[in-house]
Amino acid sequence: MNNELSRIDYIRELIEDCRYDDAMEMLQIACEDEPENIDYNYELARIFMEMGNYASAISNLELVVEKTRNPLLYYMLGEAYQADEQIDRAIGAFLKAIMLNEKLALAYKKLGTLFLGRNDKISAIEYFEDYLELDIPEEEKVQVRKILDRIKDEKN
Repeated sequence: MNNELSRIDYIRELIEDCRYDDAMEMLQIACEDEPENIDYNYELARIFMEMGNYASAISNLELVVEKTRNPLLYYMLGEAYQADEQIDRAIGAFLKAIMLNEKLALAYKKLGTLFLGRNDKISAIEYFEDYLELDIPEEEKVQVRKILDRIKDEKN
């Protein structure tokens, strides 16, 4: 059996059981052995996000997205930036996620929300309208249309 596979599987089991301290200890040892290992850094980022240590999560996720260019990981990085109040970087990460997967609906919604929070109504409208064009539940579309109507009313 591959020792590395069993190590990461064991770490993931610890995380699944919410045994973050044990998982963190194992991951730190693993990262000392292999600092560039994508799986270890991803799992470490997940734990840091769960614990609210966004700066450390960002550090690990930046390493992972640099090597994988995965849209879901860019989305996760955007969430970490947003939680760490780095809004410009969050927007950049969500835009990269969309560049890699034009159908990643949640990234459009996040962008609409972030631009609305900045009072950039034109950009918010653009991303919310793009979001409505994607495959999302009808009840979600109803809620987003209400937001769009309110934004457009305020704009006029």
